[in-house]
Amino acid sequence: MSQRFVYTPGGLNRLRERIATARAAYKAVCDDNPAALESGDTSGWHDNFAFEENQRQMHQLARLVRDLEAVAVQATVVPVPRHEPERVILGAKVSYRFLDEASERRGWLAGWEDGDPERGRISYNSPVGVALTGAEPGETRDVRIGGVLRQVEVMEVLCLEEGECADA
Repeated sequence: MSQRFVYTPGGLNRLRERIATARAAYKAVCDDNPAALESGDTSGWHDNFAFEENQRQMHQLARLVRDLEAVAVQATVVPVPRHEPERVILGAKVSYRFLDEASERRGWLAGWEDGDPERGRISYNSPVGVALTGAEPGETRDVRIGGVLRQVEVMEVLCLEEGECADA
């Protein structure tokens, strides 16, 4: 992987939690293998759906763990800005609106695949995050969401407030 993976300190902690969750799921599937093997015919593979499904899940989870661990090894952690930045940067809160909507939205720019709309996190590698990154207040940028080209305007760029920084 030659890609750059940038996180806030909280984002790196969430990545580590994802790794731990994936490892636990892998262990649970491995622990279920003896029961799955006995549930079908004695050959272990032929006509034993439960065992084959366990093997498939093991391979998927092992790949997920490897991929997440590779990202964690290459991760760069940047501090959350403590002053109001001039442009949208990682860890900054941003107020924005789509020009085809009347309502304004708020969120903060989070790390690689660390978005969570319900918590107000916008991953910098998501379509909206890509459009917002580097934009200044008043700037309008194009973003393609679900195959539809839209325009997003940055209203305000702020630093996170004290309580919000715990999640960052």
